[in-house]
Amino acid sequence: MKKYLLVLPLLMLFGMTQIQAQVNVTFNVDMRLEIASGNFDKTTDVVTVPGGFNNWLNEPPANSEKVMTDDDGDEIYTLTIAMDPSQTYEYKFNIGLGWDGKDENKGNRSVVVGDADMTVPTSFFNNYSPYTGISTQVEFNADMRLPIKQGNVIPGTTNVYVAGSFTDWQNGAFPMADNDGDSVYTVVADTILSGSILAYKYVYGAGDAASGTWESVPDRKYGVTDTGNVITHFWDDANPNITLADGDIVFTVDMSLMEELGLFDPNTDSAQIRGSFNGWSDGDASISRLNQDFLNPNSWFLSIPFDNGVVGSEQFFKYFVTFADTNKANMWSDGYERPLSQGGGNRDALFEGVAAQEEDVVYYDDVLPTYAILNDGVEITFSVDMTDAANADLQVPTFDPANDQVYWISEQPAFVISQGWEDSDTMKVLELTDPDGDMIYDATLTVKAPSWNGFIYRYAFVQGGTMTQEASGFGDFAYRVRYIEQAGYRKFVQPYAAPTDSWLGDQEDKSSQSETGPAGDITGVQNLGLVANKFSLEQNYPNPFNPTTQIRFSIPATNVVTLKIYNILGQEVKTLINKEMTAGSYEFNFNASNLASGLYVYQLSSGDFVSNKKMMLLK
Repeated sequence: MKKYLLVLPLLMLFGMTQIQAQVNVTFNVDMRLEIASGNFDKTTDVVTVPGGFNNWLNEPPANSEKVMTDDDGDEIYTLTIAMDPSQTYEYKFNIGLGWDGKDENKGNRSVVVGDADMTVPTSFFNNYSPYTGISTQVEFNADMRLPIKQGNVIPGTTNVYVAGSFTDWQNGAFPMADNDGDSVYTVVADTILSGSILAYKYVYGAGDAASGTWESVPDRKYGVTDTGNVITHFWDDANPNITLADGDIVFTVDMSLMEELGLFDPNTDSAQIRGSFNGWSDGDASISRLNQDFLNPNSWFLSIPFDNGVVGSEQFFKYFVTFADTNKANMWSDGYERPLSQGGGNRDALFEGVAAQEEDVVYYDDVLPTYAILNDGVEITFSVDMTDAANADLQVPTFDPANDQVYWISEQPAFVISQGWEDSDTMKVLELTDPDGDMIYDATLTVKAPSWNGFIYRYAFVQGGTMTQEASGFGDFAYRVRYIEQAGYRKFVQPYAAPTDSWLGDQEDKSSQSETGPAGDITGVQNLGLVANKFSLEQNYPNPFNPTTQIRFSIPATNVVTLKIYNILGQEVKTLINKEMTAGSYEFNFNASNLASGLYVYQLSSGDFVSNKKMMLLK
């Protein structure tokens, strides 16, 4: 009996030595690059760490338990997980709670868990190499085959540089060299600390970087790791294995509504186009100053030639107005349009490499005739939730509801002029208040006629005499776009309150709080009063749309006109027009609120003329 009693404690002791407690493993991922590149919104997105130790993103445990946090606001996200020791696990970092294409785009990471608490070295999202703040090297490589092919860079003659935050940009740009003649220019930057975020661009020219040609892509960004920092890019991210061709693009802007509203005089004022193809200036009149159509003085056009242009390349541009009246020119100092369809951003055209490529005719600022407000008294109420502005983790300086004032700021110069305001980023023409203290600030804007329905804006607050605005940025929808609901052609729903916005602080993209057009039924056909000498059917605008869009067409003689909508199966879903019409140019305002999202075809037929175009409804 004693033998059995002795063996039992030994077995218990042996079993206990085989059972080890779990250890804490801390994961860190640096999201600064994703935030800077717009791939991660720290106010709404989450980053998770799924792996073999927590059933990946297959519950249980709940995926919310895999969410990492950034308690100190340094944009490095952390999560500590209790794990079995002496094991090897695979894992990945992921944006979101599911596999929706936002997980890291390389293979799985791996962690070897020891027998004590440990911290996995910090690394950037999508870059598995760690960084520890040591001095290291970064090798930059610029593939210049395309500008060489275009004749813009002459090997051995033209200088090539890399310039960025680590060179004081153009002031200390690093010269690059092509020592092996492969058209890839290289330079190695020494003594850069790992963990640094570099912003940079490539430059070429006959002289120094300051006077050279810079890439048109947004600032490139790179997170430096301890080793293996080799960066290679095509110039302007354009693959050199492309097709080059000569061609020209015909651009046309319709100024008729601006003339009707008294903002533009076609007899004395003029219009330009400014874009990436002319340096955003009027230095060369032949590729910037629009020609006036003598048959229609409110139509301004210009054919821009492209020599050795990249077929399929995007050409960014805006229309610009100049004034003969000095007083008007001084008042309307910013002649650049702010297209409603782009949230104030640039328009773009794809170069096709053909002769006389015609871009769709557009109205200045994308203000359509149906949007015109010709009578005083039309109002719209704007409101914004300032809760996030009062959160020190999201906004610095932080909004103080007890002492600060909130303002609505128009970012459309033409609209500002129509209201008789001074065009300024610090304007205080519309103050919003919060009488009930719920952090929702609102104010009603009474639109002074003549003007239009379509508002481009952002918010700001004033603290101690200093105004803090939401970020503006330079891309599409740097500003919000809202409309008053319409009940017909130039008819507006009153009273009207726009959807409540929320403070977006440093977010440059405000498309989530923007609209593509006014809600409501604005269906109808309008004669634009333009001379037509041929049949034409233009691309609907905007496209994609929700739920309204405009279809413009021209007929050169009186005839029966039919305009129909078909689904992708070829089934007719709606007849918009079926009647005799006189010669001219027309615009049909189509409301598709009763149709499902999808691809549709609209067809214009008149006599022997038949034309079809596609349009996309996105709800």
